[in-house]
Amino acid sequence: MISLKKIKTYMYCPLKLYYEDNIHENEIKNERYEAGKRIKEIRLDIQDLIQRNLKRLNRNMDLKRIEQELNKNINYYINNQLNEIYDPEKYDIEDIEKYKNDLMQESKYNIQLLSLKSKRLMDLTNENGHNITERLFPTAMYNYILRDPELEITGIAEKIEIIQGKYYPIIFKTSIPPIKGVWDSDAIELAFTSILIEEEFETEVYVGFVDYVNIGERRPAVIDANLRKSLFRKIDYVRTILYNKEIPTAKYDLNKCKNCEFKDICLDDYENPIEI
Repeated sequence: MISLKKIKTYMYCPLKLYYEDNIHENEIKNERYEAGKRIKEIRLDIQDLIQRNLKRLNRNMDLKRIEQELNKNINYYINNQLNEIYDPEKYDIEDIEKYKNDLMQESKYNIQLLSLKSKRLMDLTNENGHNITERLFPTAMYNYILRDPELEITGIAEKIEIIQGKYYPIIFKTSIPPIKGVWDSDAIELAFTSILIEEEFETEVYVGFVDYVNIGERRPAVIDANLRKSLFRKIDYVRTILYNKEIPTAKYDLNKCKNCEFKDICLDDYENPIEI
């Protein structure tokens, strides 16, 4: 099975994918990946906490009180979770503190936006928080495992929102988005998840969304024929690397190469990598 992670690694660098598949996993330091995965899980838990807090809002609360209510237990949870995963043999305390600060600032910003939306919606509908929660947070599934036996692909959908019987894949990114639209790699990820959703639920998916969490903005990506063709080409390339053991060309990038765990075996002259 070709996983979403393999596709994402291929887009990051084809040679990195080859090394990951052919060097024993014990020789690879996956701390950064594991930390990133845990941070994503914490983000989903934070959203769940905020939704619970939202249900307790009263339409008579002022904006300041609403923000206080939505923020209940959020910082405590972030501190508690990151303290649990902190291992001095794997992570530098400065990294953990950075994760904490980033998550707290991100949550604070999102709660401020949600407070304004909630206050306005409660004023317009004359309803309490419990009644407006579904309007602000549609029914959704999180970390849903999907497979397509025919295409031999598998992946985990971070979030699938269901609105009026339609399925919408949602992915979360901390990167700064382009001026317009979404990054190509994000669109490919949405297309991959869309195909799996279509197989799993016997439906059609025409659009997905990227939540750029650092700026609190959701952007759509149309899952059209061209995007699907591009994805299928990438799946074929990944199969060639994994199954035929074909060694691909590295995708040199100054910032990416210096953080890659394979830089010492990939580049003869790492001091002057080609920047693209």
